[in-house]
Amino acid sequence: GLVKDTLDDDPRNGWTTETHDATQPHVAVFALAEPLYLADDEELLFVMLHRSTRGDANIGRFRLAVTDQPGPAVRSLDPMPLEELAATDLRVDQPLPAKLRDRLLAQFLSDHGRYQQVKSELDQANRQLAEVKRAAGELNVMVLAERKEPRPTHILERGVWDKKGDVVQRRFPVALEKSDPTSANDSTAAETADSLTRLDLARWLVAQDNPLTARVVANHLWQICFGAGLVRTPEDFGLQGELPTHPELLDWLAVELIDCGWDLKHVLRIIVTSDTYRQSSAVAPDMLERDPENRLLARGSRYRLPSWMIRDAALRDCGLLNPALGGPPTMPYQPDGVWAEMFMGRFRYEPSQGPAQFRRTVYAFWRRASAPTFLFDSAQRRVCEVRPRLTNTPLQALTLLNDRSLWEASRQLARDAITDSDASESRITFMFRRVLSRDPQPDELAVLSRELRKARDHYERTPADAGRLLDFGQPELRDSKQPAELSAYTLLGNMLFNMDEAMTHE
Repeated sequence: GLVKDTLDDDPRNGWTTETHDATQPHVAVFALAEPLYLADDEELLFVMLHRSTRGDANIGRFRLAVTDQPGPAVRSLDPMPLEELAATDLRVDQPLPAKLRDRLLAQFLSDHGRYQQVKSELDQANRQLAEVKRAAGELNVMVLAERKEPRPTHILERGVWDKKGDVVQRRFPVALEKSDPTSANDSTAAETADSLTRLDLARWLVAQDNPLTARVVANHLWQICFGAGLVRTPEDFGLQGELPTHPELLDWLAVELIDCGWDLKHVLRIIVTSDTYRQSSAVAPDMLERDPENRLLARGSRYRLPSWMIRDAALRDCGLLNPALGGPPTMPYQPDGVWAEMFMGRFRYEPSQGPAQFRRTVYAFWRRASAPTFLFDSAQRRVCEVRPRLTNTPLQALTLLNDRSLWEASRQLARDAITDSDASESRITFMFRRVLSRDPQPDELAVLSRELRKARDHYERTPADAGRLLDFGQPELRDSKQPAELSAYTLLGNMLFNMDEAMTHE
């Protein structure tokens, strides 16, 4: 029989060595598909059931191996590659046999801790990607094809779609005719202009002699990094918009963007590695009075991160973020009944399950009449909005304190801290580094230690509260052998995620 037959419930099935060469050693290795994480006070019970209908086929000699190191836990009965190498009579100048060389490489990789750690992370990412692809299934892609005969376009009277007026021809915008490539002393300009397509418009947008697009994009990249653009009206570069605070800098960035082939990462790298970006955001009172909005860029910018960035950062800090690209949207957590109130029960909101719940916020499902509830300061989506609205209200603080995504991130961060160390101070430092990228100061460590003791005492006295705190979110993340301990550190993680330093760019 096959080795896998020993794992079914049929006592007639099993695996023996009768059909193999009895003079050779034979071994069956059963390894766990996923590693077990046990606390210090937990015991692992291994139960073997001898239910074969043939008494002489029951197992008589076996080994159990436990290790905390990555890689295969049980080795083959064959000689080790190094032993086999030592037994060979090869000279130094002779090449190794291909089979032995492959075994030596496999042995080296299995013993290399860093390689096994990276391989484990890669395997997990591949599993998440495969799950997203399975969920996506077959996607319909819209394809645009040019008609042989263009459809006539009418002026709509008073904007009413079924009140068609005069027929109009497609032409280059009159206000931009000086930039029209077909209008420069061309006798067939009118005929050529009538044949212009969307592709011609796209080419004009990124033409070398049209700096507007590059200046708008460069200003938007600057706005992402500093909270405000060099032009404070990013939606209006016309006569009614503001003039740039640093026009030469904006022009230089625009030219650099064009010259590098519209490589956004290249320009972003220039901005974030500049001395201007890396300045301290600390400000003296006299400087704050002279330049309250930091238009002169004499200090680093300080502003509250947008909500989507706060959620993604929290998921990344705790290791839950699913970086898969593309695929169907994710349905993040939101309070029960939001859609029922908005759509009178016609639609039912079901949060995503598994890794899909932890995808980046850019993939969050969004109804125009009802944005995701955690996206405060979100755009209305009636028109295109390019200027972010960054505010700070009590309702936003309540959202961050109660949002399920942040609580689930806090629970996972707490679980990682408990697994990482046995000492409370080491666990607190571990969580602090994950969220704030620095070690806590002595006074901060004292405050967090005091709050941890209070939370631990509370949950040990009232285990029902610990159960309510942990009994939510993804089922596979709920299990805990130490509910009071995990609840206390979960509360601590939520405190860290709600610190001003964790949600502020400075």
